[in-house]
Amino acid sequence: MRYILFSLLFVFTLQASGQGELRTLNKDLPCVNKKFQVYAHIFLDTLGVAHYTPDDLRSELNSVNDAFAPICISFELCGVDTITNYEYDSTSTESEELEIQNLFHVKNRINFYLIKDIFKGPTRVCGFASVGGVAASNNGYVFMSGGCATHELGHLFGLVHTFEDPGSELVNGSNCETAGDGICDTPADPYTGDPDIIWQGGADGCEFIWEGVDSLGQYYQPDVGNIMSYYACSCGFTRQQYIKMANTYLNSSFKMW
Repeated sequence: MRYILFSLLFVFTLQASGQGELRTLNKDLPCVNKKFQVYAHIFLDTLGVAHYTPDDLRSELNSVNDAFAPICISFELCGVDTITNYEYDSTSTESEELEIQNLFHVKNRINFYLIKDIFKGPTRVCGFASVGGVAASNNGYVFMSGGCATHELGHLFGLVHTFEDPGSELVNGSNCETAGDGICDTPADPYTGDPDIIWQGGADGCEFIWEGVDSLGQYYQPDVGNIMSYYACSCGFTRQQYIKMANTYLNSSFKMW
């Protein structure tokens, strides 16, 4: 059993006591210097109840703003509408998702569709977002049932999962630019969706236990605290992830409003 030491960057990202260290580690990061406006669409269930309320989203955006602060990005809830048609409180197909966007999308805003149940195939998920969508002319979108806004906004700003194409990235990092998530300061992550062999909750929910190896026979040591992973501990982004997110917007020919 191996215990993983988290990167100091992850710890300092969200701990107020580490703000001095965070500034030192991230002093040369690009600064977007922008507050993005979020528009929330609240979908009621068959009983007319909102599974996730505007107050819930405002509270979650406070944590999101802490996570994105190193690249001078923040988010503000600027508008809300309530959808009373309960047929939309659950989505399971791409056609349903497209119909919702066509009906309710608000221009020049990051649209959050807050829905009770979201399925991808047989699996219920917390949410999903258009990868790099913040740089798209339709402003991108986030579908969410709650609790994963930072992760989904990471997608919106161009990040993929740390376990993208699991098994393709080598532990030694020699192919880090072309395999996995394409980011070299996120270690190779073998997560496949089976929690029994990959990680266990333990006292802190962050213990990596799998003893599998990559194609060169080296043991994996993923950062289980990375926001773009699927482990139980969510601590922050890496330096190169911040650079990727900032540049996704700054290098785009389209600039939201």
